Amino acid sequence: MRLHIFIILIYFLRTTKGHINLPVFMLDFDRVLTHVKVEPNPLVKMSNEFFLDILQDSLRSSKVVVIFVEEMLCSEDISSRDIKGTPYLNLHEGLLTERVRYFPAVRNPYKSLKQIFANHNTNVFHVSNMDKLKMYDSRNSHYYIYFEDTLNETRIETLRRHDLIIKEIYHAVRNYATGPVLGFYTGKNNPMLGKETKVLPLKRNIISSDTGVSVESNDALFHFVGVYSSSAKRQSRFSQAPVVADERLTRRHLSTKVAYTDFELEFNFSFKKDGWIIDDVALLEGGEEVGRTRMCAGAPWEHSYVCGEPLVIINLRDGSAVTISFYQIQAFRRSGRSYDDDTIFPEWDFRRGNNNSKGFGPGVNCGPYFTSTIIASLFVTSVCFGIMVVGVTALMNCVTNDRYDDPQGKPLSIGAEVAG
Repeated sequence: MRLHIFIILIYFLRTTKGHINLPVFMLDFDRVLTHVKVEPNPLVKMSNEFFLDILQDSLRSSKVVVIFVEEMLCSEDISSRDIKGTPYLNLHEGLLTERVRYFPAVRNPYKSLKQIFANHNTNVFHVSNMDKLKMYDSRNSHYYIYFEDTLNETRIETLRRHDLIIKEIYHAVRNYATGPVLGFYTGKNNPMLGKETKVLPLKRNIISSDTGVSVESNDALFHFVGVYSSSAKRQSRFSQAPVVADERLTRRHLSTKVAYTDFELEFNFSFKKDGWIIDDVALLEGGEEVGRTRMCAGAPWEHSYVCGEPLVIINLRDGSAVTISFYQIQAFRRSGRSYDDDTIFPEWDFRRGNNNSKGFGPGVNCGPYFTSTIIASLFVTSVCFGIMVVGVTALMNCVTNDRYDDPQGKPLSIGAEVAG
């Protein structure tokens, strides 16, 4: 029985691409990012956009950021125990006092960290113990701490030693820093290998956009028509109205989870100065992400995004697909402030501004056939074609001599008389 469970677990990890999701601890003993609220559920994946938003806030809100990096790290390391208990004793105490936050599954966190915090020779340190660490002479805004393991010890003993190093380095940096200090602990890679499964959904039936269901959250409005799930043997249509199961809002991103009876759809938005963008849509079953579709579409503020092309999210676990035949989406403006110029973010800036209108704004259509660019191109083409037709007609009407005519000769005249 245990062997069967182990095989199912391995298959589950392979089909959900767990190798790109790693756990992350955020150390915030100065409590400068209290607005960050993430559910510590290992089946709930944090998108790369949300994690980048947290890193941007960390860069602006702290004086020093210390980044601790393991070569390999996975959720099994976090939950491992021995006779002494958990290897992360200090991080566990920080979680209980809400000075440490745990993000169980972040998509490519090490890549995102390097994107925001550049690593170079002066701020990178490789340590195996605290005796040889010489990092307090420099004054950098961020540090990278890589662990070197040369001792003959078990994995849990190694992680327990790393937990102690994290505590000592973090508090040592807090002692000399002139402002808040934040820390991140994650890994470069996940030791669990993954494999991507490619499937194709069934053919869809064209459904009219006259009917459908609408659902409103605090910061977004949705209208769906023709929502159904299809597999190789069956097709199920969902006509009931979904509900908003969860919504997470940060300064530049929004994640709204819309729940049906059999699955959930998580819409991830990005906020820009001139509009909003739908980054992607994730498919979840039982809180577990089983598929994701990139969209990268959006509209200006106070406008909605309308599309009659089907939105298909593939279930990578069983090969089925969830399809939305027609949809209209709009994210609301949160406040009238500029998103690019502010450096201090008060608490109210993380909430949506007042919006008395609950309906959709003017629609921006996704259709590729009647956009303003295509219409303008057709108009210019028709004008050029008309000029060409006039020119060809004028050339065809020109009178010219053929090869038998002599331009210098007299014209031949033929006369006839009718006898009386």
